[in-house]
Amino acid sequence: QVRLVQKKDTGHIYAMKILRKADMLEKEQVAHIRAERDILVEADGAWVVKMFYSFQDKRNLYLIMEFLPGGDMMTLLMKKDTLSEEETQFYISETVLAIDAIHQLGFIHRDIKPDNLLLDAKACNGHVKLSDFGLCTGLKKAHRTEFYRNLTHNPPSDFSFQNMNSKRKAETWKKNRRQLAYSTVGTPDYIAPEVFMQTGYNKLCDWWSLGVIMYEMLIGYPPFCSETPQETYRKVMNWKETLVFPPEVPISEKAKDLILRSFHLVLPLSAFIVTFFFFFFSLFTFCTDSENRIGSNGVEEIKSHPFFEGVDWGHIRERPAAIPIEIKSIDDTSNFDEFPESDILQPGENAI
Repeated sequence: QVRLVQKKDTGHIYAMKILRKADMLEKEQVAHIRAERDILVEADGAWVVKMFYSFQDKRNLYLIMEFLPGGDMMTLLMKKDTLSEEETQFYISETVLAIDAIHQLGFIHRDIKPDNLLLDAKACNGHVKLSDFGLCTGLKKAHRTEFYRNLTHNPPSDFSFQNMNSKRKAETWKKNRRQLAYSTVGTPDYIAPEVFMQTGYNKLCDWWSLGVIMYEMLIGYPPFCSETPQETYRKVMNWKETLVFPPEVPISEKAKDLILRSFHLVLPLSAFIVTFFFFFFSLFTFCTDSENRIGSNGVEEIKSHPFFEGVDWGHIRERPAAIPIEIKSIDDTSNFDEFPESDILQPGENAI
């Protein structure tokens, strides 16, 4: 739960994240969350949402975070059918730098998704900052392997969804997206297969998530989206069979190649539909996939990909954002989709 709060003595606006201790204890996440709290304090403020204070009571842990009224990438994508390649290049470039910033701290995010890409409201409004560093990873069913027990080797079966055209898939995805974001189940669309396996994954799993987000920006929905989280899981685990590029949504060969290489696959650039003759995958296969993934030789391998031609990596935050964000006030929440009134803590109501 996140609330908008105002500090009494300064009038500064913050986002207050509330974490239930019972949930943390039940899922044995206490040490994990304490470590991530420290990372939030130490992380680079240019690419990471800053945490200013933390405190607790008997029931909850409270994290007082930087409030970014520019909204999040999930809301931006829900408002648009797709992004142009120029817009996608900008946001993916900044996300690369944000991911690299936490990797340099020795930290793996594991759950990078549009919900966690916030947009700032300072000069050149609309630049990316990374949030939610796995603080709730493991608390949602979609992040837990037992939720998918006995499903790993089952072939995908949501034929009604598979038979939809890209426009219909995008409409269905947007209809369900917000509900999934706040459900107790969550969505596994952006999680790398080796994370589900819970053995042997490393920071390369974050580059998988980057590829999923890039696909969604250009196509209008994630590559493995389905009618249920369980079906999405099946598609992720069988990604060599299920990953396709719809021909009715043309994208450049450079963009397609970067997406494929984020999953590890290197194919001729002319390939429009990816089909493989593998019907099951062992743990060895998943490890091999991740080791061959772009970024395995360092972030410079990603930054030098042809898709990023022309990007000024050293000054990207100084240029105007690809999509300008309009901010009406310091406590403006209009850029967050359906921000619940009940989650806005008014001054004087348990204010700090």
